[in-house]
Amino acid sequence: MNQIPDIFTFADGRRLTDPAEWNERAAELRRQYEDCMYGQWRSGETVSYTIADEGAQMISFFGIIPAEGAKNLTVIVSVNGKEGSWSMPVFLPDPAVPKPEGGYPVIISMHGLPSMEAALSRGYAVIPNNSTLVASDDIKHDGAFYELYPYGDDPKSQTGVLMAWSWGASKILDALFAGAAAELGINPELSIVTGVSRWGKATAVCGAFDPRFRLVAPACSGAGGLALYRYTSEGRTYNLSGVGASDAYTYGTNEPLSCLQSDAERGWFNEAFRGYASPDEIPLEQYELAALSAAPDRSFFLIAACTGEDWVNAPSMWECFREADKLYSFLGLEDRFVCHFHKEGHAVLEEDFELMLPYFDLVIRGLPVSVDLASLKTSVYKGQEQ
Repeated sequence: MNQIPDIFTFADGRRLTDPAEWNERAAELRRQYEDCMYGQWRSGETVSYTIADEGAQMISFFGIIPAEGAKNLTVIVSVNGKEGSWSMPVFLPDPAVPKPEGGYPVIISMHGLPSMEAALSRGYAVIPNNSTLVASDDIKHDGAFYELYPYGDDPKSQTGVLMAWSWGASKILDALFAGAAAELGINPELSIVTGVSRWGKATAVCGAFDPRFRLVAPACSGAGGLALYRYTSEGRTYNLSGVGASDAYTYGTNEPLSCLQSDAERGWFNEAFRGYASPDEIPLEQYELAALSAAPDRSFFLIAACTGEDWVNAPSMWECFREADKLYSFLGLEDRFVCHFHKEGHAVLEEDFELMLPYFDLVIRGLPVSVDLASLKTSVYKGQEQ
């Protein structure tokens, strides 16, 4: 791995030696991410909502499908005389599941969750956002976000799709705090944001810019998410027998920087990001994105798959975990940064929920549940770093 930027060094050369200085360093990193990669974070709008008992729909790879049994939440955002809105389903646990005082904890997902029942059965509400209504997944820059903040020639107007999707999840949380939570029986103070693949990238960005999410759980986020730009596993062989896979798994092609800058994906970022000819030119490294969720009242749960998606580069995400963990440990928050590398599956699996939700119950809700924290601080790649 090539030398990576040092999170403990300020832009002016000062060293981060006192945890009390972290907020200043974090603010500096957020500005860099806005300017160099994702575009501008937006906030401060007026947010309202409507709730209907019927009519909820969910956008999937298979088209628009009815969200049976869900309520329909419409988020309405107003700023500078403009208005944008979009709708998404809200799934609530079965009434037989006891509702905690204050309401059910809530998972806001960037998309539909195949393993949603695992969360509902544990008493978690689930809100799968129709993210492509917030921002189109292309270079057209359509959707509710861009109706409010058009993408233009001025660098300050060039907010990429990943940041726009992050903003969408944040506006759902705004609507919950504005009164929707009370109507739905949800506790917005106990919120999780999650997503897979490109939406895993957006999840990590959302966690970095909205500190109200108590748990940030990006899955299989890869390049532009939590895979280090400077670490490739391509052509390297690992023993993955610890997750029931091959003891000599050789990784194929990892997603290169050029792919992120192509017409198929460059809409996710701002124009400045297209100017980097190699990873070494990028002034940031993605472990710094994970570090931006570090706070005493929050946690981060990194999810990745070991096999079947060499493009996503799981070994690089383990390197991201190792590097970001140094910052969490420096802040005394080592138990607030954990991971799970499952064998295969480009998704948040039921096995992930079976670890993530008890972890949330323990560290955020303070419930007396048994969790092996040590098992969430390691992976099959430990000791195989190359």
